[in-house]
Amino acid sequence: MPFCRVGDLQIHYHVQGKGPPLVLIMGLAGDLSWWERLVPELEDRFTVVTFDNRGAGLTDKPDEKYTIPLFARDTIGLLEVLGIGRAHIFGVSMGGMIAQELAVRYPDRIDRLVLGCTHSGGSGFVLPSAEAVQNMTLTRGKSLEQIARQIVSILFSPRFQKEEPEYVNALTLRYAKNPPSRKALSNQFWAALGHDCYERLPFITAPTLILTGDADVLVPPENSLCLADRIPGSRVVFLPEAGHAFFIEAAKETARCLIEHLSWEGSS
Repeated sequence: MPFCRVGDLQIHYHVQGKGPPLVLIMGLAGDLSWWERLVPELEDRFTVVTFDNRGAGLTDKPDEKYTIPLFARDTIGLLEVLGIGRAHIFGVSMGGMIAQELAVRYPDRIDRLVLGCTHSGGSGFVLPSAEAVQNMTLTRGKSLEQIARQIVSILFSPRFQKEEPEYVNALTLRYAKNPPSRKALSNQFWAALGHDCYERLPFITAPTLILTGDADVLVPPENSLCLADRIPGSRVVFLPEAGHAFFIEAAKETARCLIEHLSWEGSS
């Protein structure tokens, strides 16, 4: 289990594969294990860097105010420790917010950008369904397993839950066995809630691909259209019948899209 020190923060990370560096940034409360289906599809082409954000997994969980710019600085700090000057970036959900911030604040460190199941914040944010909000927030009096099942149910599409019940159940039990720290989760949640990159999106210069599942109820696909409208030259791919965690549900298709975008030899 590799760890490194970035400022006062100890970060848990993995580096796998060979080729140009590709950094994967996970969303709210997720840890690097959530990339378990995608990394094997990429490691023959890229040096894949995964890590736990502050407040998640095995990375430190300081009790302080978290912000998306702070997460972005953590990511740049990790790249510096690993000796990576420029990298491709793929962020999902809250990780996509961090990726936007990286692209705006550190354009010289970003090669190509992929944003997954995320939103711009501000006036471009399309709210999730009422059911999704309830399943994320109404947890009082419930067991850890009940909470985990409630949350997982909105991360995956009905199709995937029907087709792969064993995987969904295993992931649910894993989440229930190692739940995120309540305080750290709250700190991450408020950071995500404060995200607003809407007015700055036109300043993103990295070639950008936007991915989303068309059955995402947590971050509705309309958010991806808003991102595409604001980021010059970007394009959107909708993954059919995939939910919020499309990178798990449709790992092979996600990898195909990433490889195509990141390997394109046109002008950057």
